[in-house]
Amino acid sequence: MKSLIERHPAVRETERNALVLRLERNQKDVDRFRDQLTSYLYEPKTPGLFERREGLRDGLEDMTRTNTEIIASLREKKRLVDSYLESARRQLAKFILLHGSMEEYVMGVMVTQRALEQTS
Repeated sequence: MKSLIERHPAVRETERNALVLRLERNQKDVDRFRDQLTSYLYEPKTPGLFERREGLRDGLEDMTRTNTEIIASLREKKRLVDSYLESARRQLAKFILLHGSMEEYVMGVMVTQRALEQTS
């Protein structure tokens, strides 16, 4: 018995388009995170925060590179969606982790700034 995707090529195309759209939306968030990291409001005040910021920058660069590669591959339409489906899922999982790390960094900066303001 054939699967739904094997019977209906339009389903495969829809899935491909949905993955591309999701990765493009995630890339916009990655760009927003990068802007946050360069904002003076989130300037690190401690050595630990400086290290976390550098790790986040590296993660954002890796995310951008991988997003671009997967999106380009999906748009080429030369290969089946199945070959990129697992890559896209891993990429989305990495994005969720990166998003959590970014939130932790922002909270760390805010807590440090409040502590510095209270001691002044």
